[in-house]
Amino acid sequence: MRARSLIAVAALLAAWELVARLKLAPSFLLPSVSEVVACLIGLVSTGVLTHHYLTSLVRWLLGFTAGSAVGVGLGLGMGLSRGLHDSAFPLIGVIYAVPAVAWIPLLLVWLGLSEALPIAVVFLCSSIPLAIVTLTAVREVSREVVDVARTLGARGLDLLATIMVPQALPTILSGLKVEAGMAWRSCFVAEMVAMSSGLGFLAMEASSMLRVDVVMAVVTVLAASNYVFHALFEKLEVALLRRREGLWSRSS
Repeated sequence: MRARSLIAVAALLAAWELVARLKLAPSFLLPSVSEVVACLIGLVSTGVLTHHYLTSLVRWLLGFTAGSAVGVGLGLGMGLSRGLHDSAFPLIGVIYAVPAVAWIPLLLVWLGLSEALPIAVVFLCSSIPLAIVTLTAVREVSREVVDVARTLGARGLDLLATIMVPQALPTILSGLKVEAGMAWRSCFVAEMVAMSSGLGFLAMEASSMLRVDVVMAVVTVLAASNYVFHALFEKLEVALLRRREGLWSRSS
């Protein structure tokens, strides 16, 4: 499967290079792959791309980490407490219906053109969906397992740590895997609209100067970064699933 994926990517890049070389489209609108790679190397060597990427990465890490912690915690709380669910879920449903980037005009008024703006957008993009994912994961935990644990004396945090979280973890990790990419996209849009640094700003500035090669280089970096984090979460998810299956097989 991996070999087929590499072949497909190589074929796409070869077709792109051929179209650019044959001048089927103006070069300023469709630079060749080699031109984009040369541009990418130039941006890295001058430190421009590194600066903007690290800026975006810090914003993403802060917003995604905080949003994930709040979302997972809120989802677990709603799954365990009927009162919290009844009071919080309607508000979550309303916020979830609004795309995270749609909050940018309001956040501009509240936070101004500060570092808090893209972090807040990423936080909103991560926390609300993960709260819903976690709540769903908790609801899917076998009631029989929970009842047996309670019979054996598990209560409160003990029940949460020994039963709820391990059982719900694969679904939560799947949610994290998806929301990591959404968080990158939200951060990118926030930087395009309101910031003077970051990958989104760099792409927007290049677009205003018709530097399509720079835009494509930035998009390539964004896609590669998203892929790396997606792959990390996937490996973690698979490792935890195998560990849980191993524990079950030994216990049986």
